[in-house]
Amino acid sequence: MKTIIIKLSDEEYKEIEEKARKEGYTLVSEYVRTLLLSSPQSPSSSSLNVNELASQISSKLERKVQDLLNPFTAQIEDLKRKTAEIIEKIDEIESKPAKNFNEEEEEKEEKNLRRNLDQSKFEQPRKEGERKTAMDILNEQGVVFESELKLRNTDAYFSKLEREGAKVIYLEKERIAMSQEFYDNFVRKLKEIKTSDPEEAASKLDPKEAKLFKKLVAEASVIFDSDGKYWKLLA
Repeated sequence: MKTIIIKLSDEEYKEIEEKARKEGYTLVSEYVRTLLLSSPQSPSSSSLNVNELASQISSKLERKVQDLLNPFTAQIEDLKRKTAEIIEKIDEIESKPAKNFNEEEEEKEEKNLRRNLDQSKFEQPRKEGERKTAMDILNEQGVVFESELKLRNTDAYFSKLEREGAKVIYLEKERIAMSQEFYDNFVRKLKEIKTSDPEEAASKLDPKEAKLFKKLVAEASVIFDSDGKYWKLLA
């Protein structure tokens, strides 16, 4: 089966549609098909007229469609240009180091942290002239909560800790960094707690662990495994 496609303007289509309705046709396509296949007085003349009509209609439609598309074509080209610029910027960002924090800024945050933390809380004495790094402080404290830090750029601080091997948990309200030793002990203790009651479970942990546990429970980052009968860390 062959198909003939004729392009018509809205006005031309409405005119043919009206004629088809007057002739009793439900479908415009059937009306056009009847016109094309009807026996004309002069076959060659009819074929010529149909071809000329189709050519004229096609030319008019093409001009109108082109006029309608021109504004959109310009917008599409502009959108392509902007998309290319965005992709280029994304590639530049991805090619940079993680989080794009330089060592100078990280060093500033370490100094701020040392200045704001109470050194009396540390188990290890500070030697004269010794400079503690952010990782040293974390190893001594075990866990650090972002909400308790007085730093201008916590992003740089947590980025450095994570690169140096700290376990960082991302909660909805804050980030929590733990030394590997603290994290391993915390996970081990969770597996030993058999009660599903959060308050009772927290009471079996030391103060820092209990504080961490309650924050994790509040954001469903730790759950009680009813099958294994222990608490499971999801973060």
